[in-house]
Amino acid sequence: MKKYIVYAILMAGTTLSSCSSSFLDQEPPLYIEPGDIYNDANRLEAAVLGLYGSIKNDASDSFMGGKTYLVFDNRGEDIVNSDPNLITLANTYKFNVGKTDAENTVTWSMAYAAINRVNIFLDELEGAKAVAGEKYEQYKAEAKFVRAFAYYYLNNLYATPYVINPDAKSVPLRLTPEKDGEHNALKRATVKEVYEQILLDLENISALPVKTTADESTVTRATQAAANMLKMRVYMSMNNWTEAVKAGKLVTGYELTPKFGDMFKAPYYTDETIFSLPMKETNRPNTQQGLAEYYYAKNTILWVDVENGIMGKPNYNSADDARVQMKNEKNQLLKFTDAAQKLDWAPIFRYAETLLNLAECYVNLGGTENEKLAREYLKQVRFRSLPETSNQLDIDHLSGEDLKMAVYNERRLEFIGEAMRGIDVLRRGANFERKTQITPQSSGYVWPIPQSEELMNPDLNK
Repeated sequence: MKKYIVYAILMAGTTLSSCSSSFLDQEPPLYIEPGDIYNDANRLEAAVLGLYGSIKNDASDSFMGGKTYLVFDNRGEDIVNSDPNLITLANTYKFNVGKTDAENTVTWSMAYAAINRVNIFLDELEGAKAVAGEKYEQYKAEAKFVRAFAYYYLNNLYATPYVINPDAKSVPLRLTPEKDGEHNALKRATVKEVYEQILLDLENISALPVKTTADESTVTRATQAAANMLKMRVYMSMNNWTEAVKAGKLVTGYELTPKFGDMFKAPYYTDETIFSLPMKETNRPNTQQGLAEYYYAKNTILWVDVENGIMGKPNYNSADDARVQMKNEKNQLLKFTDAAQKLDWAPIFRYAETLLNLAECYVNLGGTENEKLAREYLKQVRFRSLPETSNQLDIDHLSGEDLKMAVYNERRLEFIGEAMRGIDVLRRGANFERKTQITPQSSGYVWPIPQSEELMNPDLNK
């Protein structure tokens, strides 16, 4: 068992391919003893890369590199899922996910597999300080970023929002290696405790590298900016606007890409990209897991809702807007179009979010000066894509709830298809607006813990 677990970590490292060293191009040995990984600098580096692979996808299933990524827009109101097939997230779209549904069990198992890989890595790393050398603190911080990343998405599917009840039950916090079933029994932490653990995991941000130039290695591994973006999201979920602003202000060295669509073409990163999950021929998503398979395949599953969604609203449907132009005449979203090869990257953090996060923080802080800042950040993002001469939204005269709603709507248009909308609604404790409202009291508002976890964890609901 131990040999298999460590081998899996190394295998995931070889498939992520965030860098192009000759080691990562070699075939891994069939059997690797645990000590062999942590006694070799190249294999240790590969194990770190494997942690990122674990939050993306494996040979059969996907987490945030595929199907779980799609979950969050299926929960929003800007995309229509036209396929009644349960395999293609029909129950997610209908807010009817059950304890045994595939998207539920796969999301859970993939997230906790990633978390356990981190826990094993951190445990083994303590005995490999000499091998890690000057990279020891960086590796440790990268691993904790991956764990924080996984817990963030779990906390936004399985828990009542913090703003409604910070003491609501969320998911078990597993922070030590599990190499057998001996420690399965663990009660659920509260949503507050999960966020506090995420913030703890992001404490040593200074150990992470600072982005110098936009290249593959700086956008597919944790940087200080990526960690601050995750930190910012957590503080926003807790309505701690002051701390969120502090984290956002630390995201520097990035700029908005002049042409909006360039971010979604090879090489899939620009000076706006902060963190993305990359795809290669050796590790692309499995069947019905890739983003373009849903948005741009011959039998398209997810469509832009031009009637009830954001692109059906005045001020957000201009033909001159580059974001509206990311929809074709069939109402297919053009952000992810490689349905054949499935090599579209999954963007997680980009600088436009930094700016709109700051806008949301400042409008919530209130006051004349803060609202002025909110308007400026909002305009930066809006006028990157829409010529000011075509703009009909009088941003300069917006304040209070009207300004807040303008920020919310801009987020919807900017990030449609990018796994954002479902989280934005839930973290605010708002209703999901469909033909019928899904309220925080509705049974489908948060996902049930999978039956598989209930069966193996007797302390889950204690």
